[in-house]
Amino acid sequence: MSVWLLCALLFSLIGLTKQDGHPVPIKEVKVYAEETDTFNNGAWVLNVAWRDEFAENDEFKKISYDIEVLRTEEMKTVHNETIHVMPNKTTFYHWKWTSPIPLQCTSHSVRLRHRDQHYIGEWTPLYTYNGQDLNATTTTVFPYDQVFMVGSNITFCCIMETDSNVPLVPFLSPISNRTYITEEPVHFDRPSESTSDIRCGVKGNSSVFHTGASVFIGYPPDDQNLTCITRDLSSVECHWKRGRNTHLYVKRETNYKLNGRDCKFGQCVLHAMKPQVTNWTLIAKNPLGVKTLTDTADPTHRVWMRAPIKISHAAYAREVTLRWSWNEKNYTWFPMICQVKLNGSIYNKTFSGTGLSSLVLVNLQPFAKYTARVRCGSYEHFYEWGNWSKITELSTKEDVPEAVDVWIQYFEQNTYVLWKPLTQQQSHGIITGYEITIGNPKGRSRKIDIGLNTQLCYKITFGNETSDQIITVSAKNSAGLSPPSTIIVPSNPGDIFKCCLNRLKRFISHINSSNGGFEMSWEEYPYSTCGYVVEWFPTYNKKQCDVEWEKISECDSDACDTWNRSGIFEAVRYTVSVYACTNDAPKLLKRSQCYAIEQQPGKVQNLTVKSNGRNLELSWDEVPLDLQKGFIQGYNVTTLLSDSETVINTIVTKVNLKLDPGSYTFRVSAFTSGGEGEGDYTTFRMDVEKNFDQMIAATIVGCSAAALVFIIITVLCYRKWKWLKKLLYPDIPEPKLAGKWITKGIYCTQMTEGYMKCEIQEVHSLEHPATSESLHGLDLISSNSKVIPGHFYLNISESPVDVSYYPVENVLVVYGLRFIYHNSNLRTFLILCIPIFLCSLQNHDV
Repeated sequence: MSVWLLCALLFSLIGLTKQDGHPVPIKEVKVYAEETDTFNNGAWVLNVAWRDEFAENDEFKKISYDIEVLRTEEMKTVHNETIHVMPNKTTFYHWKWTSPIPLQCTSHSVRLRHRDQHYIGEWTPLYTYNGQDLNATTTTVFPYDQVFMVGSNITFCCIMETDSNVPLVPFLSPISNRTYITEEPVHFDRPSESTSDIRCGVKGNSSVFHTGASVFIGYPPDDQNLTCITRDLSSVECHWKRGRNTHLYVKRETNYKLNGRDCKFGQCVLHAMKPQVTNWTLIAKNPLGVKTLTDTADPTHRVWMRAPIKISHAAYAREVTLRWSWNEKNYTWFPMICQVKLNGSIYNKTFSGTGLSSLVLVNLQPFAKYTARVRCGSYEHFYEWGNWSKITELSTKEDVPEAVDVWIQYFEQNTYVLWKPLTQQQSHGIITGYEITIGNPKGRSRKIDIGLNTQLCYKITFGNETSDQIITVSAKNSAGLSPPSTIIVPSNPGDIFKCCLNRLKRFISHINSSNGGFEMSWEEYPYSTCGYVVEWFPTYNKKQCDVEWEKISECDSDACDTWNRSGIFEAVRYTVSVYACTNDAPKLLKRSQCYAIEQQPGKVQNLTVKSNGRNLELSWDEVPLDLQKGFIQGYNVTTLLSDSETVINTIVTKVNLKLDPGSYTFRVSAFTSGGEGEGDYTTFRMDVEKNFDQMIAATIVGCSAAALVFIIITVLCYRKWKWLKKLLYPDIPEPKLAGKWITKGIYCTQMTEGYMKCEIQEVHSLEHPATSESLHGLDLISSNSKVIPGHFYLNISESPVDVSYYPVENVLVVYGLRFIYHNSNLRTFLILCIPIFLCSLQNHDV
C-alpha cells in the first residue's frame, strides 16, 4: 500500500511542475556532421538528435522545439528555427541544418528548448561540433576537392596556422581567431574542364605563401531516350543518349545501373531475355544528382539484326547470285527481309524468307563491275535495318553487243555508210570488229569484216549494180554478233539527193541559236515507218564521214515540234537536215542552216569609194562565209570628219552619201546577234569642184539683179536731180579780188573723238597788210608755204565763212561724191564694176 501512495505522490509532483511552468527535461542530445564521400574535404550538414522522456504519448498532438545554432567562439547566432514533431518516447528526434560554410571552418554549438501553448522551457546546455581551427597545424582552405553545380555561390574559409597570421584577399572576414572567410560568396557561372582553384595567401616576413583548394564545377546527369533492343534474340542491349555534358570525369563521372546492375554507357546488356513485355529502369548518378529513365517493350518486336558474314557470289552475263552466313544461331528460324546495295545504290527489290542466306540479282549490265553488300531486318515486326555486310566485288560476263546506229553520207559523188561506236554499256564486252553485209533485193550479198583500227565508215561501190543496196552492220565480241542494223541506199543516190536539194533549195531557212545549240521542228510525215533522223554537219568545212545524226523513234506529242540540242557545237555554221525513215531509202523533209553559237563576224572586204561631185558611192564585199560566225544582220557605216562621227545602218553592201568638202574616213563593219565585228577603214578627201554652167548662170542672175537695182536708183535720182544737186553740189559764187591775192584756203587739223577742225585763212600782200581782226584766230600762210604733215588743205574762192567742225567721215564722203560727180570716166568705171562685185559676192559660196 505504501508503494502505491509513493507513486501517486510522485505523479502529483510532476503535474504540479508542469502547471508551474518548469521546463520538461531534454536528454541524450547528439550533434554530429553528416558523412559523405567528401566528408573530410568539407562537411556542410549538421545533424542534431535528442530524446524527450516525458513527451506525452499523444499521436495526434505535435510538440514544438526551438533550435538555435551558434558559432561557438563568437557566440553569434547563425540560425534559429522552431520545429514541430509528433511525440515519441522511445526513439530519437532528428533535425539537420545545412551550413553556408564548411563545418570544419569553426566550431558550431546547438541548444534546444521545449515550447508549448502555455509555457516555453529553458535552453539546454550548448552541444558543440568542433571545427578544425582549434588544432590546425597548417594553413588550410575549405572546401576542397568537392563538386558544385554551375551557378553555385560558395563561401570559402581559410584557417591560419597561428593566431598571428592574417590572410590576403579574398579572405577578409574573420569568424574566429584563426579562421577567415571570403567577403562575398564566389560565383561559378560556367563548368570547369579540370579544376577551379581558390588560393589563400599569407604574408610572411619577406614573401607571400599561398595555399589553395580545388573544386569541380559541372552539371547533374542529363541522359535521355532509353531504348532497349535485342540483336541475337537471347539478350537485351539498352542504349541512350548522354544529353548535356556534365563536365565531370574520372571519379566524379556519371555511374549507371540498369535494373540494379552496374553498366557503362553503350555497354548495358541483360542476358536471359524473355519474349514478353519487359520494363527496364536506368539510374544515372553523379555527385550533383540522379536521373532515372525507363523503357517498356517486347524485345522480339525490337530486333536489330547483325551483319551477314562470308559473302560469296556466282556471276553470269545479266544476273548474280549472292550467298552468306549468320553468326547467330537464332537467325536460322527467324523470319526476315533483306536488302542489297549495288554500286552504292539500293537495289530496286527486297528479298524475304525464314533464315534467308541467298538471293539473285537480275537485269544487270553485261561485262560490268559491281560492288554489293547485304543487310536484313525482322519481317513480322520490322523495327529497323540491321548492319551492312562487308562489300563484295563482282563482275558480270560478256554478252552480244547491242545494235549499232547506222547512217549514210553522200560526199563528192560517193556514198558512205557510217555507224557510231558503241559505249561501254552498249558493247557488253570488248568489241573485236564489225561485219558489213552488202546485198540487194534479189538475195545476193557479200560480207566485209572491218577491224578496229579503221574509221567507222565504209565507201559503198555500186559497180554495175542498178538496184538499191541493202546495207547491214553488226558489231562483234567474244559472245557473238550484235543484231544487224539495216539501211537502204538507192542505186543513184546522187540524182535523188540533187533532186531533193533542188526542190528544197528555196525552202532552206535560217534557224536561231538557243543556249549554245539550236531547235528544229518539222511536219509529221505520214509514210514514216521507223521515225526520223536529224543530221548536222559544218556547212563550209564538210569532210568525208564527218556527219553527226540522231534518230527519233517516233513523232509523239512534242518530238516533232521542238527538237533541240546544245553544248556539243562549235562556233561555225551548220547545215541541219531532217529525214523520214521509211521502208525504202531515207526521205529528206527539211534542210536549214544555223549557228549554235553566234560570235562577232570578221572584216568586210574590198571597201571602195566612187565620187561624183558631192555624191559618193561607198561599196564593199561581204564577209567571207567562213569568217561570218553568225548570220549577218546588217552593216554599220561610220563617217568620220574631224571630231564628228555619223553612223548609218544598212542591210545592203552599198550606200550613197552626199557630203560637203573635206577629208573623210569611212569605216564599215558587219554585225550579228553575237556583236559587231572588226571594221574595214578607208580615207577619202573630197574637194568639191565648181560647175562652170552653174557659175555662169549664177553670174548672169546676180548681174541682172544688180543692174535692175541700179536702174531703179538712177530713175529715182533723175526725178530728184535738183534736190540731189543742191544737197551734194550747191552753187558757189566766184570771188572777185584786186591785186595780188591768194585765194582763201581751208586749214583743217585732226582733232580728238573723230572730228577735224577747219579754218578759213587769208593771205595779204604788202600793199594791204592784214589787220588784227582779220588775223585773229587764223594762221597765215603764203602761196609758197609748205604743207604741214598731218594737215589737209583746200584752195577755194569763196566768201569768208565761220569755222565749223565736222566728222572726218562726213567730210570724206561729201568731197568723194563731188569728185565722182565731176569725173565722167570714173562714173563709167564704177557703173561696170559694181554689178560684177555684187555677183562675185553672191557666188562666193557656190
